[in-house]
Parts: sequence; structure tokens; C-alpha cells
Amino acid sequence: MAPPFRLPGQHFAAALGFLALGAAGLFVAAPAAADGGFAALPVVGVVHLFTLGWITTSIMGALYQLLPVALGAPIRSETLGHAAFWLYVPGVLLLVGGLLVGRTLASFAGAAALGTGLLVFLVNLAATLPAARKRDFTWWCLAGAGLFLLTSLVLGVLLAANLRWGILGGRFLVVGLHMHIAAAGWVLMTMIGVSDRLMPMFLLSHGAPELPGRLAAALVAGGVTLLAVIHHMVPLSWLPVAGLLLAAGAAAFLVQSVLHYRASRKPELDPGMRLVAVSLVLLGAAVAMGPPAMIRGTADPRLAAAYTAVLVIGGLGLFVAGHYYRILPFLVWYHRFGPVAAERDVPRVTELFEHHLATAATVLLGLGAAGITAAVWAGAAAAARGGALLFAAGTGVLVLQMWRVARRRPAPVDGGGTEEPAAAGAAAERSP
Repeated sequence: MAPPFRLPGQHFAAALGFLALGAAGLFVAAPAAADGGFAALPVVGVVHLFTLGWITTSIMGALYQLLPVALGAPIRSETLGHAAFWLYVPGVLLLVGGLLVGRTLASFAGAAALGTGLLVFLVNLAATLPAARKRDFTWWCLAGAGLFLLTSLVLGVLLAANLRWGILGGRFLVVGLHMHIAAAGWVLMTMIGVSDRLMPMFLLSHGAPELPGRLAAALVAGGVTLLAVIHHMVPLSWLPVAGLLLAAGAAAFLVQSVLHYRASRKPELDPGMRLVAVSLVLLGAAVAMGPPAMIRGTADPRLAAAYTAVLVIGGLGLFVAGHYYRILPFLVWYHRFGPVAAERDVPRVTELFEHHLATAATVLLGLGAAGITAAVWAGAAAAARGGALLFAAGTGVLVLQMWRVARRRPAPVDGGGTEEPAAAGAAAERSP
């Protein structure tokens, strides 16, 4: 029931392009962020390159491949999947480009295109979920994530209108609500649901306690729901309650992840799961920084900018990056090497990329994200650019490796050999 490689593949290719653009943009926007300009157009543009471009495009591509495995239901329409892609990706580019050059009309056009693409994606997802064989924990998390993505989309439109007409009130509050509904409701809820399937698989940690993950989903869903109605249905005095629910939910997810790592039966972590571990440390830092950043608000803009950086670039962005080392090599192996595995020796999934380069990418990305966060908080523009340079170097290694993995193919039979034979243990790598 898996879709053709082209559908998730084009999403992964576009997402990696957005990551590269975002890494370059970080170097440009770092001084503005270090000056506390969390609402400066270069900073806003770079944030959207990561949230809409890198993270959301990656999730969309991953779900096309994961839904048949996790839920037993392939995506309802591949045609709609391609249509959503070709609306969404150019829309993100147009939106960010308009923000960076100050062209309001271009930004609105891009927002309209990407918003339409997201609606098509959500319609496709909504048509797929009822066909699932069972409605388990992952199903409910993805259903909730889709609902919160729609909520975030609506709030994003209202936010754009608020910038012109002030219909929603204070800008900092509205931006904060929008960011947290998107980050927690869409991204974190997806992470919680997908991790329930992928972490036991990737870490060989079947049997780890699952209660913290269930608690995480309930707390995050409750907090995001409260945020979504906080403007007109409940008083602003409830805002700390919503923040506490989100922080507790993220902390419960971290506890669940630690339990999976502790229960791992693997003798050594692979590069992807090491990068995921780094992202979880940075997500923990975001959980600690979130409450004071929201309480102080515009009184401490550098703290707000640093919190945004560690959450979006580190905690969420690197979590996605770590899974690329697991998902993309497997897809390439499954579609290209799997059909000939019974006829000749083929490389293992883990042999499709160089592990020492993956380790270098993990170090550079982790140090870069942490360095940017610390420098922005301290107001050190030069140090922030240094962190951005480290992050860009790690991004370059990651993108280069994924590009090389995507180009791997079995050697022709008449070429007198195979590509990197590794028969021993290959069968162990032939299943998801």
C-alpha cells in the first residue's frame, strides 16, 4: 500500500532545500535576533522557512509513507497529494520572499497558495483516517494534529489581517498563540503519535512503559485547545494554565522518549537516533525557557527570540533531521535495492551513507543550534553568526548525504559486479 517513491521523495527534496535556505537565512538574520528583533521581517522569514518549509513539508512527506504502515490505510488520493505539494511549496517560497523584501502582495499571494495546499492535504488526510484498520493512539494523535493544523492556518490568516486592522489585539500575544498552536498542536502532536510507532522500531525498545506518551498527548491537546479559544471564549487569565499544560505535555513526551532510549536493545545508537537525542535535550531547554519567555514577553525580546530559536531550530527541527537518516535510506533501499535483493548482494540500509559524516553533522547541528540560542539570549551578534555558521555547515553535510543516498542505485548486472556487496546481515535490513 506504500505510494510511489516520487510522492514522499519530492516532499523530502523540497524540505531539504528549505532547510538549506533556512540555514543560510540564519546567518543573515542572526544579528537582528540578537538585538531582540523577534518580529523583524528577516527573523520572521527564517522562522517560516523552518516551520512551514523544513518541518511541515517533511511531516507531509513522512505521513504519506507512514500511514500505510502505522494505520493500514494508504493516502486516499495520490493526485491530491501531488496537487497539495505544487500549491504548498511555491506558496511558502512566495510568502517568505515577500516577507524578506517587504512585498505585502507577494506575501498574501504566497499565503493563499500555501493555505490552499494545506487545505488539500488536510482533506486528503481526513479522507484517509476513516479507512484505518483501527483507531489507536497514533490515529488519534494524527487526527488531533490535523485539526490543530487547520486551527493554526485559520489563525495565521487572522494574524495577517490583524497586522493591518488590529482585530485580534496585541501583536505579541497573537504571534505567540499562533506559534504555539502550530508548534505544539501540529508538530509536537505528530511527533508524539509517530514516535509511539517509530521509537520502539528504531531503538528496539518494545516493552517500554507507554503511560507518559498518553499523558503527553492529553496535556498538549488540552493546552492547545485552551490557546485556540483564549481570545473570545475564556479570559486571558487562563493563559498561564494553557502554558502549564503545554510545558507538562512536552515534559511527559521527554520522559517517554527517555524510557524508550533506556529500554533500547541496540548495542550502539545509529547516527539518526543520536541526532534525535540531541534534539530532545534542546527541546528540554525550550520547555525550561518557555514560561519565563511568555511571562516577560516584550520586556525581554532577546529571551523570546532565544526561546523561538531553541524550540523551532533545535527541539523540533533537529528531531525531524534525525529521522531522515532512518527514513530516506530505507525508502531508497526498499524501492531500488529491495526488488533485486533476492538475486544479488546489495548494501544494507545503514551502509547507504557514511556514519562518520553523519556524526559530524550531529555535532555541528547541535552546537550550532545551542550556540545560536545562547548568543541571541546574550545579545552577542557575532557569536550568533558563529553559531549560524556551525549550523549551516551541519546542514550542508546532512543535505549532501541525503542527496547522495537519493542517487544510490544497484550497479548494472552486466557491469561485472554489484554496488558495495554486503550479503551478511542484509536480510535483517529488508523490513521497515
